[in-house]
Amino acid sequence: MIIPRRRKRDSFLPWIQLVVDCVSIQLLLRLCFWLRFTSAYFETSLAVLDYPMYHRAFNLMMIILVFFLRFYGLYSPSRLMTFSGEVGRVVKATVAATIVLMVITFFIRDFTFSRTFLVIVGTVLAIGISSARFMLGLAMMWIDRRRGSLRNILVVGCDENAKKLIHFYDKNPRFSTRIVGFLDDRLMKGTKIEGVEVSGKVEELSGYIKSHREIHEVVLALQRLSNETVLKIIYECEKEMVAFRWIADIFGLIASRMNVAYLGGVSLLYFTDSPLSDWENRFLKRGMDIIVSLFFLAALLPLFLLVVLLIRRDSRGPVFYGQQRIGEDGRRFTLYKFRTMSVDAEEKTGPVWAKENDPRRTRIGTLLRKTNLDELPQLWNVLIGDMSLVGPRPERPFFVSQFKEDIPRYMARHSIRSGITGWAQVNGLRGNTSIEERTKFDLYYIENWSLFFDMRILFMTLFAGRNAY
Repeated sequence: MIIPRRRKRDSFLPWIQLVVDCVSIQLLLRLCFWLRFTSAYFETSLAVLDYPMYHRAFNLMMIILVFFLRFYGLYSPSRLMTFSGEVGRVVKATVAATIVLMVITFFIRDFTFSRTFLVIVGTVLAIGISSARFMLGLAMMWIDRRRGSLRNILVVGCDENAKKLIHFYDKNPRFSTRIVGFLDDRLMKGTKIEGVEVSGKVEELSGYIKSHREIHEVVLALQRLSNETVLKIIYECEKEMVAFRWIADIFGLIASRMNVAYLGGVSLLYFTDSPLSDWENRFLKRGMDIIVSLFFLAALLPLFLLVVLLIRRDSRGPVFYGQQRIGEDGRRFTLYKFRTMSVDAEEKTGPVWAKENDPRRTRIGTLLRKTNLDELPQLWNVLIGDMSLVGPRPERPFFVSQFKEDIPRYMARHSIRSGITGWAQVNGLRGNTSIEERTKFDLYYIENWSLFFDMRILFMTLFAGRNAY
């Protein structure tokens, strides 16, 4: 077991978070009570004599909510979490606590919470606790900067993934973490990569972490190392009580979360199941797909008719374009778009990527592709169950047959329904971009799915800057 070198703040931060949450919950519950019963915004038949019953219940409500906040890992300083990830967990904890309160009051005949009050409590607590934690994060970040209490990381190996770590921590100062150096055999000592200096060779790891007591963590970014070399690095970190992490691509797994099962004294390593392997999550996602696609198919009907007329006037041929794609479980389906290219676009070239200023586009097709309006008929694919609103973008069979041989775990992205938009697309990976990078983002989405994540992606899609050619 590795006992990491700790910053002092890592020991007391969970206690600060607990105190802030408890104070926030008590204040927010009283705010909810005021809104529902004494503010005159809502009609109420609650007598003054009933007030103490509500106030006595606040402590129970706080205990239940803190339990679920703990259950979702919100008091673990070692768990790296972006603010959006933290908000998602706070919402889950609040919803779970509210449901438990409803169940409890069902069995108490003499007292039951106002349903309106519970709705207000769920909403206000989710927003209020998230806001309080955001402010606490800002305060801790300011204190860490003033005191120089940063978590220092030494990276063994310098590749693209290591550079991405630098960018990530630069963009997320709330982690109060920085990369202080690289150890790499291919680069000269003193060379700076993304502003971080190469401090020596890999073989110097042991001496470096002994002489630099400020190092809290070592991240291994080198690939294709022997088992003996990896174990030696782990042992060196363990001896000096430095936390050890490695980048998933070290084994060609493309950024997947792994679990370990112990069966009969044998350790089995396996990929983490997606939340969408649970039937209730699939039911929720499918329900959202049906409701949203029906709404937009009805609301956008006038726009559909206008686009149909423009395509008819612009060029000969059908209005809609159907294309075979590979979806969930490797099944083929017909994906529908508004036609944006000439009818014979691929007769001479065969299946090829669209390119900038593609001569095969029609005049109205150029506009439709730049504005993504050509994708609107896929709402029908969503409604009939071929696709989802959010998920990995489906590819044509011709390209899938190539990618599955060249890109590790490419076919794992077909374990769920394909989407109109996805985590890769809102991060600029669409069109003729790296398939390996897209696969990483798709697998991250599959393994970290939530309704909140879907809503975040749909919101980001509205402001995505990169469109198709």
